[in-house]
Parts: sequence; C-alpha cells; structure tokens
Amino acid sequence: MKILAIETATEICGVSYIEDDNVIATIEEKIPRQHAKTLPLFFKKLVKDTGLKLSNLDGIAISIGPGSFTGLRIGLSYGKGLAFGQGLPLIPVPTLRALMDSAGDYSGAGLVLLYSHRDIVYAQNFTWNNASIPQNDPVPYQWGNIEQTVKKTDYVIHWGCDQFINDLVNVKQGKPSAALISTLAHKYFDEWVIEKPYDLVPNYISPFEIGKRKN
Repeated sequence: MKILAIETATEICGVSYIEDDNVIATIEEKIPRQHAKTLPLFFKKLVKDTGLKLSNLDGIAISIGPGSFTGLRIGLSYGKGLAFGQGLPLIPVPTLRALMDSAGDYSGAGLVLLYSHRDIVYAQNFTWNNASIPQNDPVPYQWGNIEQTVKKTDYVIHWGCDQFINDLVNVKQGKPSAALISTLAHKYFDEWVIEKPYDLVPNYISPFEIGKRKN
C-alpha cells in the first residue's frame, strides 16, 4: 500500500510517503503562516526525491484536526486537489491521535494537549494497549478548567503549551509529523478511508464551546 500524507494542522508543514510499513521519505518544517506557499514545494521535492507517482497511490492521508483553522483548510484543499485529479480516496487522520503517538509507547491513562490560542487548549483522553485508544472526542478547554486534570493524569503529551505546563514532571512534548499521519493512515486504512470525500471538512471544533472539566 502506498500513501501520501499531509500535515498542516499546526506550525509544522510536512508531507510524507509510505509504502506498506516503510516510511520512504518525510519533508517537514516549522514554518508558521507559510503553509500555502510551502506545501506545494515540499510535495514537488518529495516527488523528485522518491519518484512518487500519484497514479500509483492507494490514497492521500490528511491531518484532519483539530488545529489551525487556516492550516487545516490549506492541507485538506491541497489533498483534495491531488486526490480528485487521480480519483484517489482520502484518509482523514485525527491530529491528536497522531500527536499522542509522537511520544512513543506508554502505560496508563494518557492526555494529549494541543495549543489553540490565548488560554485555550484542545484536549483528548487516551489509554494505551499496544496502540493509543481514544476515550473521548477532542474538546477545547480554558487552561484554568483543565489544569488540575493535567496534574493528576499519568501521562501527558503536548504541543505548544509550554506557557502553561511549567515544570510538571508528567508532561512531555510531542511533535506533529507527516510521518505519523502516514503510519496511522496505513494502519487504519480500512477503517478511516473515504472513497468519495467531496464533502469532507476539517475537524475544526468550535473554540467558542469551551468545556469545563470536573476535577
């Protein structure tokens, strides 16, 4: 199975190419607000470096959110353009699922945090049993409403939340990556693939519906 993956949900912009279980190449960089002009350049370089042919792909994977409103739109629009030209399906990969996996294996209750804006973070609970297993849907929280939960959780992975976590020993920084998007898309292809993704939209999650966590 051959999959092209796109990651634009955060400041990281990247593309990755996977054949079966082997990630052939990944090109990515932290470039805030430059995704629109950089993503096509990264794809062009990936094609040059690997000999990738769209006609040979089984699908295109997209980091579907939550995350940056603009970044998610750019990634999905570009992915749709490539897919529709070849009649390829899309594989929407949950952004927080990939971020949780970026820190490796763990044991116990896990929580992943992704910074949104101001004092808002996206949060999702996971457990680990040979794979990360989501326990709920991602929810946006004001930091003050989830801080105590973060302190009590066994294992916390975050991206962009440095201003809040201070020196908490149970918190580790992960990293969004197109390689993780490609790996998860390959693993869960049959479960997540969308053959006719005409109406597919990013999982923005309204930041105006802020959750209040019971500690």
